[in-house]
Amino acid sequence: MDRIRDILNFLREKPDYISGDFISTELGISRTAIWKYMHQLERLGYVIAKLKGRGYKLIKTPDKLYAWEIERHLKTDIIGKEIIYKDIIDSTNSYAFKLALDGAPEGTCVLADAQKAGRGRLNRVWFSPAGENLYLSIILKPHVHPSNVYSITFISSLAVYDTVETITGIKPTLKWPNDLLINGKKICGTLLELSTEADMVKFVVVGIGLDINMKEKEISEEIDQKATSLLIETKILFERPRICGILLSNLEKYYLLFKQNGENEICRIWEDRSCIKGKYLEINQMGRIYKGTSEGIDNKGALLLNIDGEIKRIIAGDVIF
Repeated sequence: MDRIRDILNFLREKPDYISGDFISTELGISRTAIWKYMHQLERLGYVIAKLKGRGYKLIKTPDKLYAWEIERHLKTDIIGKEIIYKDIIDSTNSYAFKLALDGAPEGTCVLADAQKAGRGRLNRVWFSPAGENLYLSIILKPHVHPSNVYSITFISSLAVYDTVETITGIKPTLKWPNDLLINGKKICGTLLELSTEADMVKFVVVGIGLDINMKEKEISEEIDQKATSLLIETKILFERPRICGILLSNLEKYYLLFKQNGENEICRIWEDRSCIKGKYLEINQMGRIYKGTSEGIDNKGALLLNIDGEIKRIIAGDVIF
């Protein structure tokens, strides 16, 4: 598996056929090993043309979230240096949490093509069909007090915001506390889970679900009036590894800002980007509805709601939309 990246590099560098002998010589491995790698790539979904006397030619790359495909688009020093991909998994967050408990390094990413038990906040089901979207979880280890960790939710949202704008030109709507919408429908959610030790955060697992190539007919009836995807909004099919690489790079950009300048700067960027100040909002907090005008968010990420002249600080709840 170690030379998969090298083999693919040779295939991609030459648009025409490339001989197995040449690759074999350059990599210092046997001609038989090259032949085995080509068959392995085919089993992974790559389409490779073979012509006697001329060699191999890469015809098609599968839209799979293999680590080496994402790495082509990464511009990071921490996040994504270790990428674990699974065809199907219960939950990327649960898997990453176990890895973190076992000492996995900061920046480790877990990706899955499908989830059997994907979940969002409050253990809500996250619809996770195979081969369509992005389901990933990242292990972070910020040296902060647990009360300062909430803004990492905004780091994730801002990273997805920049990614969606870069690849589609669409500016999504940031919905407090952890969602992104396009045309009033949800396209992404974030789930934050953490482990603490004394007064410090031991690790945080940031789970992100981003709907990319899901078609309208594939959305479950329970959420079809509230969910959308990049494909539905743009009529374009997207390359998931590229989106993932850009997203992880944006995540690191905001994470470094958080580490250098603290949570306040992240909250101010999110507040500005969300245009939440002055909006009339209705918040459902465990069945209790609060109605008022938003005064923005405080330095801990709590929503400040002006209700008949009094400011109520809300730390959890759902904005009704």
